[in-house]
Amino acid sequence: MGILRRLGSEAQNRRLGVLWLIGSLLVGCSPKKGADTGAQGDLSDPVLLRVGTLEVRETDLFKHLDEAHAGRRDEAARKAALVELGRRGQLVAMAFSSGLAEDPEVRAEVSRVLSNRAKELYLVPELKKIEISAERLRELYETNLNQFQANEKRQVAVLWLNPGKDPQRLAMYQKKLKSARSWVTEQSGLTMSPERGFAELAVDHSEHQASRYAGGIVGWMERAGGMDEWSKAVAEIVFGLKEIGEVSEVVTRLEGIFLVRYLAQTPSVTRPFEAVKSDLERMELRRLKEEVEAEFFLQLDQKHPVQRDP
Repeated sequence: MGILRRLGSEAQNRRLGVLWLIGSLLVGCSPKKGADTGAQGDLSDPVLLRVGTLEVRETDLFKHLDEAHAGRRDEAARKAALVELGRRGQLVAMAFSSGLAEDPEVRAEVSRVLSNRAKELYLVPELKKIEISAERLRELYETNLNQFQANEKRQVAVLWLNPGKDPQRLAMYQKKLKSARSWVTEQSGLTMSPERGFAELAVDHSEHQASRYAGGIVGWMERAGGMDEWSKAVAEIVFGLKEIGEVSEVVTRLEGIFLVRYLAQTPSVTRPFEAVKSDLERMELRRLKEEVEAEFFLQLDQKHPVQRDP
């Protein structure tokens, strides 16, 4: 490792020594153990090749055979693999002796490979241990039952007039909508056809531009109404009615004068456990994984704190 001898500081020596070790691991070699030059070291994993201080061991050979030679173990494959690993070792030696250990791309790649490998070895096994029982899923379902309920919706038609603050107009509009209500209840064809809303009556008896040319039909509403006070008022009136087809009394509010008809209903339903089981499992698995990861990185912070160099 002539490059280390050329560096002046002990810190730089340690740094490049570590990088040399990392480089050897990345190319499928092993660092030389101890100061011996002739011994095979670990007898269970004998050294097969040396390039300077880099060593190729039997485990390195097997890994390379698996990756590059489809797992073959015959003599021809072994010989070819050893030639390839020897060439790699030579290239690594040249790279480090020429200072490539300081190349930002090299350092970034080394960090990426080692950090991913560390997660594979120490974090992923913990994540794989996570299991969610059927009892736990059932408990989550019962606890969060409101999340799996679809509220009742009612289709509504509206006649609406806005008198503002004019009392004469208020009285005139109230009378007009009361007449409209009487006319609707007297029309047997309209009474038997809620889907028609207020029919042609809406054109002359409503100032609600979005619905006056559509029989006054506003659409579907839940009990809470929408974001604005007008729709909240309509929802409150229609959910006060009992029968489909029913027409409300003329209702005067700050938002105006309303005549509301209840056209149709979509009842509230609760999605069954089996229909949401997979969603529950996925959400709970994500939550538990986040807990495991948080604990893992907390311990990592304690064991290997990040220090900023001012």
